[in-house]
Amino acid sequence: MIESSVRPVTPETSFAEALRQAIARRGLALNRIRTHLADRGLHVGVATLSTWQSGRRIPREDSLAVISALEELLHLPPGWLTVRIPPARSEPAATTPPYAVVDYAVSLTRLLDRLRRDAHGRLRTLTVLDEIRLGPDRSAQRRRVTQSVVAVEPVDRLIIAHQGEPGCDVDQLALHAVSGCRTGRVARAPEAGAMLAELLLDRLLAVGDTAVVHYEIEDRTGLPSVDYQRFSEWGGAHYVLEVQFDRAALPVRVNEFRRRHTSGPDLLRRDLMLTADGRAHVVEPSADPGTVGIAWEWD
Repeated sequence: MIESSVRPVTPETSFAEALRQAIARRGLALNRIRTHLADRGLHVGVATLSTWQSGRRIPREDSLAVISALEELLHLPPGWLTVRIPPARSEPAATTPPYAVVDYAVSLTRLLDRLRRDAHGRLRTLTVLDEIRLGPDRSAQRRRVTQSVVAVEPVDRLIIAHQGEPGCDVDQLALHAVSGCRTGRVARAPEAGAMLAELLLDRLLAVGDTAVVHYEIEDRTGLPSVDYQRFSEWGGAHYVLEVQFDRAALPVRVNEFRRRHTSGPDLLRRDLMLTADGRAHVVEPSADPGTVGIAWEWD
């Protein structure tokens, strides 16, 4: 009788209802959920959890890491709760221009108007694996990416941004779709050494649908590189960054760093050890809005 009284969870089910049902299925009291979250370094009160599941309040942008942890704790698929957060959550951010976490946001916004501005923000990244390969000339010759996304609004494309080295010829930056997508339009901003491009998905995603794409960015400029950082406007993704150095050109020092803005101060910086085959990596289980990167010194 209890099972039959529970309404099925559909794409239209509210965040509050989905959260209530997930908590009921797991049989966890709110104070136990709070304790489990605290063990992960995430602090949220029982009162807040109660207002979320009642629908009296909705999570804010800075609570996305908590929502991701709740999905794992409640044995839900990644993005199951995140995509149900009501649109009102994003209203305060509506006055924030796209790409505000990077110092070339004006250039990217101009390029976005040449592509599809309405496609921006319709996807949230769940996981990213970035593999950066440097050549013997110290240039970042290739960036290989595996990225999983979930739709928060219907969408058929992923908009990606890439910035080359200072003073680069942006025509020497090339995007290659590998699988799960195909290359759409590419727009370039020479003044910023940046490009914005469409990866067209295999199908139109409805809210809650996921996709996995594989793509590469080839850099034929030959300019030496000293760092790589990925930015995130919304955060919450599980991020892995690996840099592969050529054995003929190994750096003398390697650091990981995190920032709120590409040109802002470091929130964290610490040394990394190179593996025997010249690789360094960072793993961020739930990245905050801002940037995560690796920097290196040659001499």
